[in-house]
Amino acid sequence: MSRVGSQLARQQFKFFTAIHAPEYTTLIANHVVSDHSHPLNATQKRRAREKKKDGLWWHATTSVSLTRSSCVRTWARRRLHEAVVGELKARGYDKDGKLINLKSPNSQETPSTQVNFGKLLDLRGSLRLHVLPPLIPAKFVEIKAEVGRTLDIVINAARGENLSTGVAKKTIGRPHWNPPPHAQTKKTSPSQRKMA
Repeated sequence: MSRVGSQLARQQFKFFTAIHAPEYTTLIANHVVSDHSHPLNATQKRRAREKKKDGLWWHATTSVSLTRSSCVRTWARRRLHEAVVGELKARGYDKDGKLINLKSPNSQETPSTQVNFGKLLDLRGSLRLHVLPPLIPAKFVEIKAEVGRTLDIVINAARGENLSTGVAKKTIGRPHWNPPPHAQTKKTSPSQRKMA
């Protein structure tokens, strides 16, 4: 499990479940690609091979367990889709997770630093958001807030990985601090130690 996947697994999302994979995989058609006896196996494998491997591959999915009505399932999936696109746009990304706005309000780097990183700040991997029943009566603002939390995890992890690849060093390790005065050892010279 990826670092992002483990962070998402620890979150208690109310309106959807989130699955992240660092590699590019079609999380929707994965069961078709892995089953050689499936009639669409060859077609889906070819489509997966030909798809450009850049940006963030994300999917909003539903199942019959949500509701039997296909109209309601489509509406819920579209609602989640619009929330994701809106939150990506608010963070300076397009719908595919590619950085487009260098001066996004949530950005912690300066624009010149971001330009130096170039494509490294684009989101990568695959993300699947599966709708849960509480999403149907929820307010759109609440859904956007939860999607925002999810995207913050993905964005922060992507920036952390990119910063530690050697382009710029991330501070790793213990913070530098001085212990309290009563815990500090007193520095003495060898002549002072002999007198004591």
